[in-house]
This record gives sequence, C-alpha cells and structure tokens, in this order.
Amino acid sequence: MSKKQLLIEVATKLFVERGFHATPTSVITQEAGMSSGILFHYFKTKDDLITQIYVELKKEYTDSILRDIEQFKAGRSKIRMIWSNSWNWGLKNPIKFDFLRQLDNSTYVNSVKNHPEIIAKNKLFEDLFQEYTNNRFIRNIDVYFTMDSMFALINSMVNHLTLYPELKDDNSFIEQAWDMFYNYLKF
Repeated sequence: MSKKQLLIEVATKLFVERGFHATPTSVITQEAGMSSGILFHYFKTKDDLITQIYVELKKEYTDSILRDIEQFKAGRSKIRMIWSNSWNWGLKNPIKFDFLRQLDNSTYVNSVKNHPEIIAKNKLFEDLFQEYTNNRFIRNIDVYFTMDSMFALINSMVNHLTLYPELKDDNSFIEQAWDMFYNYLKF
C-alpha cells in the first residue's frame, strides 16, 4: 500500500471514530507511522484530505451500486439491483459507509457537492432516475429528494442488518424490505 493510500485508510477510520474536528492531522500521521509533514506532501489541507476521501469513496460506492444493472431490461429490476448493491456495499464496508454518512450530515457536504466528480456522479443518477420517472417506475418528484430518500432507506437497511445480521439470509425479510423500499418510490 502506498503512503498516500495508508494515510487515506487511517484518516477514514479516525474520522469515523473521532469526528472530523477532533482528528488532528498529527494523529493521522502518527497512527500511520509517518512523520507529521508527510500528509501535506499529498494533501494541501485537512479539508483537501476529507474531500479526496469522500470523492474516492463516493466513486467506489457508485461503481458498486451500478454493478450488473445493465443485465436487466426493466426499470424495476434495475432499481432493485441498485437497492441491493447499495446496502450490501454498506455492510461489507462499514467504515467507508459510516464516513459517507458522516460527511453527508456535516458542514463539509457543502464543499464536496460542488466537486466536479461528485457533480458527474449526481448527474448520472439524475439521468437514471429521470428515465425511471419518465417510464413511470418511480414518482415524479425532485430527483435529489428521491436520491436522499433512497439513501435514508438504504441507511436504515444497513443499520438493521448490522444489528440483526441473520436477516441478511432471510429471504422473507429481504422481500418485505424491498417491497417497502419500492412502494415508497413507485408511481
């Protein structure tokens, strides 16, 4: 693992455990076993580090969400794959998922939402959900509200399955959870 990747991994974990403001860069470099100045070789500021972590994780999450959806023709099947891929990624990557949740509920969200790569990811989902709206698979409501609502429901799924991991293999529960999710969105 490169020094930069190690710094990102350590910082992600510490930010989740301690919070953004309670995690000084000196603690990040110390935990990574590096000299304190090395972090600023890779990142201009702590805010730059936070933004880069968010962008990288959002890209990884989005790639995971969209994995295999093209194998389905129907919008409902694609939405189900997005839903399933989303909560599965959250369960497999709890620290990364917690980082995304934490940032999305912090003041940092205002600075990252204008990052070109985040704008591109949002545009991708905006177009996808507009297609689903046009084809009457989901309600015609503000696309960003729809995305926020979907993430809140996925967040609930991750929380619940973290507390009750045996339900991940319970087909009846998964079907009921899917029905609730889709019934919230459907036209």
